[in-house]
Amino acid sequence: MRPAQKFVLSHAKHVTMPEVYRDFRRLVAAPDSKISDFVDVVSTDPALATRLIRIANTSFFGYSRAVHNIEQAISLIGVMQVHDVLISSLAMRAFAGIPNDIVNPTTFWKSSVYCGITSRLIAQKCMLPANQRFFSLGLFHDIGHIVMYAKRPDLAHQALIQSLERGESLFRIEREIFGFDYGQLGSELMRLWQLPVNFQEIARHHFEPEKAQHYPLETAIVHLAYTITQAETGFINADEQQPIVSPLALKLTKLDENDLRSIRIEAQKNVHEVLHAMWPFVEPPHKKNLAKQDQPHCKDF
Repeated sequence: MRPAQKFVLSHAKHVTMPEVYRDFRRLVAAPDSKISDFVDVVSTDPALATRLIRIANTSFFGYSRAVHNIEQAISLIGVMQVHDVLISSLAMRAFAGIPNDIVNPTTFWKSSVYCGITSRLIAQKCMLPANQRFFSLGLFHDIGHIVMYAKRPDLAHQALIQSLERGESLFRIEREIFGFDYGQLGSELMRLWQLPVNFQEIARHHFEPEKAQHYPLETAIVHLAYTITQAETGFINADEQQPIVSPLALKLTKLDENDLRSIRIEAQKNVHEVLHAMWPFVEPPHKKNLAKQDQPHCKDF
């Protein structure tokens, strides 16, 4: 058994998706499923249903008309897009208990949402079909860190400190300390959740896109979003070594620095609205507090 797989399975009871997600996946796999079946499943979780409607009505996702109920949301967005919104929202709720002494949960999800937005904007720039999915692909790029924070916050903190002291990338230090990095851990978590294999490969290789064998363009897109997010947010630490943009990623996407600059500006316009729509906790983060209440070591954006 792979070390990252063993680590995830030892924490499996804390990271499993709720029944509403498993029921939704069963309907996706059933050829005779109707819209009303999906509505019934989502409606069993009122909080999730409310967030789905909020997300469908955000300007970022840009659907053509206002959505007032679950049936309209599913009909307008489409089942697979709803699936991606579902896993994104449920993942945020499942990991509500990130240890505050390691990272501020608002900061973590703000950074993840920013990466999701940027991934989708890059996919649009590349004129890829079904570019909605790239929001979830970007949102999940850092999901492995949450398992680290929850299960071994001491080692996660040690890795961060060593990364700063040695000026080396955090994922390389994690390989020394844990025997795997957060990308490998995220990939194993997605395998546990039975997410598509492209999710798994992108999570594993988004910081080293040249290693992606089956989904090189998709991995390149999330890699560029990851580098923009790191430069823009300073997450996890403003002093951490910034990731180097892969020349291969620029070649595959056919984008240049001017393209990335315009994407960064557009992402800044949308991050607060999307985070507020997806926020699964008791009180949504107030816009003015999203930056002001972040951990002091995290740069505002």
